[in-house]
Amino acid sequence: MTKSKFISLEGIEGAGKSTNIHTINKILDKHSISYVNTREPGGSSIGPQLRNLLLNSKTSISIEVELLLMLADRKDHVENLITPSLNKGKWVISDRFMDSTIAYQGGGRGLQIEKIQSIANILDFPEPSITLLFDLPVEMALQRINVRGLLDRFESESLDFHKRIREEYLNLASRYPNRIKIIDSSVAQENVSKQIEQVIEELIQK
Repeated sequence: MTKSKFISLEGIEGAGKSTNIHTINKILDKHSISYVNTREPGGSSIGPQLRNLLLNSKTSISIEVELLLMLADRKDHVENLITPSLNKGKWVISDRFMDSTIAYQGGGRGLQIEKIQSIANILDFPEPSITLLFDLPVEMALQRINVRGLLDRFESESLDFHKRIREEYLNLASRYPNRIKIIDSSVAQENVSKQIEQVIEELIQK
């Protein structure tokens, strides 16, 4: 029996995280691996309410409050879904986790990353077994999300905001190369799927 693993998916808005969860699911199904799909914000028991608050374009809160709401959602998410699922032997695939907070509230909003990390350390979040960072030029990503129509609170931020987030994600990837694997999501979906398959198949063998 394959040991339970925790996979997080990261990337700027429009990078293709949500789209490619299905690709990961198909690989795990092929190996008869039991898994749970989840997301942040919104994967916890209080998540749907927090998700609506955090993504609503009409919400007006300080950067610090935004950070604390994100971390509160994550703590509940870990305690009530992620850890119990892993303890049952299931794999967990989460659309966003701690790297999002570093990239968005740190890189994007400009909060000191050391302070964010110090708070997170107190909350004792698990580290993903592997993180797939879906990366592409910001301009291409924004073209994708503009096709969707109505934009949420983060999607409607400035070009520079999204560029700062991407830069911080790439900083994280260079800092943690064993955990964070960059997926070039600017290419055709077939090629994106091949990159994902290589990473997940290697993880299954560990």
